[in-house]
Amino acid sequence: MNKFNKVKFTVLQSEQKYQLLDLKILDDGLINPQDLNQIVLPEELITNRGVIISGKAPIWLYAYLIHQLHHFAWVATFDPRHGAIVVQNHIPDSIYIVGYIISIEELEPLFKQINKNTEQKKTTSLSEVNKIICVVGGPAHSGKSVFIQALRKHLQKLNPDFYYQDFYIIRACPDGEGDWFGDIPEKQGKIYRYSGIFTDELANQLAQDISNVSKTKKTIIVDVGGKIDKKNNTIFSKCNCGIIVSNDETKTQKWLGAFELCDLNLLAIINSKLEGETNVISINPLKTDITNLHRDNVDNVKIPSEIINLFY
Repeated sequence: MNKFNKVKFTVLQSEQKYQLLDLKILDDGLINPQDLNQIVLPEELITNRGVIISGKAPIWLYAYLIHQLHHFAWVATFDPRHGAIVVQNHIPDSIYIVGYIISIEELEPLFKQINKNTEQKKTTSLSEVNKIICVVGGPAHSGKSVFIQALRKHLQKLNPDFYYQDFYIIRACPDGEGDWFGDIPEKQGKIYRYSGIFTDELANQLAQDISNVSKTKKTIIVDVGGKIDKKNNTIFSKCNCGIIVSNDETKTQKWLGAFELCDLNLLAIINSKLEGETNVISINPLKTDITNLHRDNVDNVKIPSEIINLFY
């Protein structure tokens, strides 16, 4: 652990002669750019081996760590959708050239070891953990993405270990929005984002991403677009449950039909409202009203405990 007790590093050595540097930001999960010069790399890292960086952290922290590791044999960053991607190499004739991907299957033993070493874990194998691969769907402009952002912040605060180790969000639509979009004003976010085109090829790639992420994460939230079509059905096929966020009761019924067609277990129906109180309407099935699901209100969105408890 670093001297300022903000970032915890775990180093695991692989039989393939490379090492995993897993990081976790402690306390509230936030780190400031001013903290960078206080970060000290673990002494047990072996310089003549490659190193893979993993863990949830800002992109600028990753950039700093890659620079600090520039004298190692090679450096890769872990992406749960693909594997470990080599981003720099100093060893001639090595197979670990820039752009080489170490598969998730090869890395899985290392992540199982991390899970085993986590105090709150009750199992030692990812295959023994019941996966939650949850679609959050519903008609456009109902507040789905805002709900996911608010849920993410609640889980991060209530259960940091779960959030950093087991929780992952896949944006299964080409709107160019990530976690960062909910942390800045909406008008500013729209300047920075780059929207793409939703093609069949992208839908197939996202479905594969979901399958890959499920090998290392326990709970996956899949944020889909507001249309019921072939592309979203392709994505649904890789999920096992769903939540509907809707501001239109008639359209809610259409989404219920789509979930049933794709054999998704319905976890909850959220009625998105502009006014009123957030409250639980029924338990079986779970139905709630949630108000003010707009982007500039993410930090103030109230989510009933019955919804939060679905995920861990």
